[in-house]
Amino acid sequence: MTRPAALKFFPGLVLVLPPVVLAFALANLPGLKAVGPLGLALLVGLVVRLVYTPWPAAGPGLDFAAKSLLRLGVVLLGVRLNLGLLFQAGPLILLLDLGVIALALLLVNAVGKAMGMPRGLRLSLALGTGICGASAIAAGASVVRAKEEHVSLAVAVVSLMGTIGALGLTLVAPWFHSQAALGLLAGATLHEVAQVLAVGAALGPSALDLATLAKLTRVALLAPTLLLLGVIVARREPSGAVQQGNRPPLLPPFLLGFLALGGVASLGLIPPELKSGLQTASQVLTAISMAAIGLGVDLKSLRGHGLPAAWVGLVGFAFLLLAAGLVLALRLGHP
Repeated sequence: MTRPAALKFFPGLVLVLPPVVLAFALANLPGLKAVGPLGLALLVGLVVRLVYTPWPAAGPGLDFAAKSLLRLGVVLLGVRLNLGLLFQAGPLILLLDLGVIALALLLVNAVGKAMGMPRGLRLSLALGTGICGASAIAAGASVVRAKEEHVSLAVAVVSLMGTIGALGLTLVAPWFHSQAALGLLAGATLHEVAQVLAVGAALGPSALDLATLAKLTRVALLAPTLLLLGVIVARREPSGAVQQGNRPPLLPPFLLGFLALGGVASLGLIPPELKSGLQTASQVLTAISMAAIGLGVDLKSLRGHGLPAAWVGLVGFAFLLLAAGLVLALRLGHP
């Protein structure tokens, strides 16, 4: 990229930085920790867009941040994967997480389809609900062919539902007979890692360990889930796309990078200091992308699907809580 070409991105990147800085600052506040910097970056971007329309010169930079930086952030997100957890987790945790992900994909997709929602939006909601919130939505956006407004709305919905869920589980904790069961329930159903850690920390060390293991096992299942979705979505592309040679690959190159880095990280070949730095870089780049998406979304495009998406997110999360809670009650005894 030549220097004059790079300069065209400068106005948009300058515009996107203040919302990102504000999002990370807000994420340190006790009441907003469960939302996380990614969801907050998107929400701050949307709020700014409510009162201010970016000037045309910012367009190239916002587009670069929302697409190219997002892809780089997703590649680096692979360092969080630990595929070894799939073998370390006990059968109860692994089967519980597999069931949660399968139920989220099937139920959220079906309910969203019945409500007339676009495929990209309903599958983004399913990924965010079933696996790991905003990170899963960002990683799967290209696989499910989600538009930027779909990504924006899905992240907003799962951030809200996860925050409500984390607060609710913390409030009902005193009435649970088994704190271990509640920790597993949090790890198997809450959207973001930060939400799971917040609930687990309130329950005690043993419950926190179980909650973290259940959640990180779901994160590890992101890779095979995207592989499966890539095959399913590609097969359902219109036949004309195949004839014209326009069908996208099963997995875009940056997602192959995500899986490759995840494999390397799972083998323990990345030093802890480097792994921590890559995780931070991934979070910052993805937050920049979320803010850019929020700033670039035409808010009128969200009006038709905003309330239905919230209902679908609520129904999906409620059914996950109910199903996972029932399984744990039957397996471990009364919660």
